[in-house]
This record gives sequence, structure tokens and C-alpha cells, in this order.
Amino acid sequence: MRPEEVVEEVKARLRPSPEERERVGGIASRALNAAARALADLGLEGEARLGGSYAHGTWLAGHADIDVFVLLQPGVNLEDEGLRVAGRALDIMGAERVERKYAEHPYLSGKVDGIDVEVVPCYRVQRGRWISAADRSPYHTEYLLARLTDAMRDEIRVAKAFMIAQGVYGAEIKVRGFSGYLVEVLVLKYGGLIELMRAATSWRMGEVLALETLPADFRPQQRAGALIIVPDPVDPRRNLGAAVSAWSLGRFIASSEAFLEHPRGEFFERQASLGRPLEPEDVAPNSITLVIEKPSEPEDILWGELWRTVRGLSRYLGSRGFEVLAYAAGEDDRTIAVSLLLDSLRCCRVELRRGPHIMMAEARRQFLDASKDKGPVWIDENGRMFSTLIAEERSAFDELRAAIRDPVRIAGASRGLEGVLRSARILQGMEALHGDESARKSLSGLAYGRQLA
Repeated sequence: MRPEEVVEEVKARLRPSPEERERVGGIASRALNAAARALADLGLEGEARLGGSYAHGTWLAGHADIDVFVLLQPGVNLEDEGLRVAGRALDIMGAERVERKYAEHPYLSGKVDGIDVEVVPCYRVQRGRWISAADRSPYHTEYLLARLTDAMRDEIRVAKAFMIAQGVYGAEIKVRGFSGYLVEVLVLKYGGLIELMRAATSWRMGEVLALETLPADFRPQQRAGALIIVPDPVDPRRNLGAAVSAWSLGRFIASSEAFLEHPRGEFFERQASLGRPLEPEDVAPNSITLVIEKPSEPEDILWGELWRTVRGLSRYLGSRGFEVLAYAAGEDDRTIAVSLLLDSLRCCRVELRRGPHIMMAEARRQFLDASKDKGPVWIDENGRMFSTLIAEERSAFDELRAAIRDPVRIAGASRGLEGVLRSARILQGMEALHGDESARKSLSGLAYGRQLA
């Protein structure tokens, strides 16, 4: 089949049925009315509006969620008064499992008749006079509703389904992928999923992918490491692509190429194998897995701390002579695990110490003096001196165990995880196959090339 034919087949099953639209629409109306009533109950001036994929009509069958934006007057404290409104609205709806979450500021989420409802405080401001990051959201909805057709909504749904299956959908720090709004903007720019895929395979580093004509003085707010620049149509200086990690971008591009070459419906159901996947048993012997108890803090904060910690531990092991080849994370209800794939779990019986150039007289004498009891001194073809030392082998297990005794100071771990790291369990080699579900998932991630399993 041609790619276009596969996409057409997938579209049909992603459209919400009339019955689902009616049920979700009823909950959305309740949410909007509850937010308006909460404002009145608390005596606050403002208004409630629907936003996100439900308001845009781009949600997938069986995956509805409802975003209610509460627009407050500038000067009101979003974290205090805004969360009071959100909490009152969810209480009026009888929401269950209410959680405090974070984007660039906190908001509340709850379940209403099985549907996720998020109530997000923001400010009612004129376009361009943003105070909080969420202030743009009502303008996003206005912009999209003026441009989206039913045909384009179908294209956006299949694009989201493809990205969900490939593990790159969602701007939250845990995923660091494509936000729903970014997908909507990119599909609008290129006119459909297939066109987006074909364009993505030719994107260049730092390329500006603009949907609208940019102002003459355009200078994007570029975040270090951002590989693509997608100007927000309602605020061109904001880069919608800034939060997309290299892993997520690369995964989308490579998966798009694979689909275009061998189009199959399974690309919309599970991650494509880039290369030949291994079994967890294949990578386990060269892996070491850290298992922590899951802290009770908002997910975005937790995963931000976790990724920083993983990078710190990788750098620390590298400084001790262990090459970290890849890492992956997994979680279950109780724990989070990170598996590190190493070139070897033991290291450095022969240690090499780099010295000065042979022609640097004073430094040469000092180096020779310091090295006289430590083994032979070598001089390479460039004239650089090295001393060698035959030492006891060290294990990655012992190095990691030493690091988590004081993880912030020794390995640059996040301070927010210091407590759970000190009591973490370390599984080496095949032990992780018989450990927690989170450990087995992280090992599976290494075997299949997934950063998050």
C-alpha cells in the first residue's frame, strides 16, 4: 500500500463517534459552567474558556481530555487565587484524583466520569502582553478555530497517533516531545501528515519552520540545543520546538523515513524498530540499574530532576573510566528505574595518567618525579608524556554505590532526589531481569533503543 492509503485507513478509527462526542461534550459544558461558578463563588473577576485538543476538535477517539482556562485579571496571584478557582471548579464537578501539576506555573487536574479535566489559571491580557506562559492559550484556540477544517483535523489526529506510537508525543519533561499545539501548527504548515513526514526528512539543524510570514525584525527566542525553530503563530518570538529533545526529534524523523519506505498500519500502534532490536537478556550483562522509590511530587518536576541526575551519574562514571553507551528509564506504580549500558562493568586495571609535553622542562621534571614509583612513563608520537599504573580493577557497582552516598556533591545529582538516591537499590547485570517491573522496563528500553520504556 501507498503511505496515503495507510493513513486513510487509520483516520477512520481515530475519529470520535457521535456518541463519544456527545458524552465528552456534556462533560466539557459541565467543566466550563463549574469554572464560571467558581469565579462567582470566590468573587473574582474573570472568565472561563475551553482550550486544547477538545476545543480544537483534534482529540483522538478514546483519548479525550478537557482543558479549561480561567482568565483572571492581571495582578491576581495565579498560584494562590488561580488554584483556589481551579480547586473549587473541580470540587463542583465532583472530580476524583485531583492533582497539582506544573507547566511553567501550577494548575490542577482531576477525573470527571473517567475523563481528564485540567483547570489552568492564566491572565486575560491583550495579545503580545503576556504575563504567564498560559496567557497565549486562548489565542491559540482562536487562531486554530479560524483555520482548521474537518479534513485537517483528521490529518492532525493521525499525526498525533503516529507520534504517540513512536513515543515522541507530549511536551512534558518526562517525554520532551511534540506538544499537541506544535503538531497542529506543523500539520497546518505542510497540509497533512505525509507532507510533514517528507519535509521532516530534509530538515536542517536550526531551520526555521514558520507557518505565517515572519516580521522583518524576527529574532526567535532560541533555547540552547534546540534543533528546529517553529515560531508560534500568535507570538513569533516563541519557539514551539525549543522543548523537543534531540532524541524525540530524531526518533520522529527516522520513524517517518521508515514509514514512507515501508508504509504499514503498525507504525500507528507501536514504536518502529530502528535497526535490529535486542532482547533484554542481550543488554543485561553490560548494564547497571538504579531503582528509587517514586517521590510524591509533580511529574514534570520529578522527571526534570531525574534526567538531570542521570546525566550527572553518566558524567561521574565517565570520569571514573566507565563509558556509558546509552541509558533508559522505566517506571511502575511504586518505583522508577534507570538502566545504564556500559562498555564494561569493570574497569581500569591499567590506568593512564596524561602528563606534559616532553619539551616542557620544569613540568617534565615534576611529572617524572611524581611518576617514579607508579610504573613506566611513555612518550607518544606527539611528544606527550603518560605514566601507567597497574591497579586493582574497579566495578561500576562500587563506583555508583559510592556516588549515591553523597549524590549531589559527588555526581551532580538533583538535590530534590538526594533522599531517595541515598536509599536506592543498585542491580547489576542480570539481576535487573528479576527485579522490579520498572527495572525490567528500563532494560527493555535499552534493548529496543527507547529512552523511556
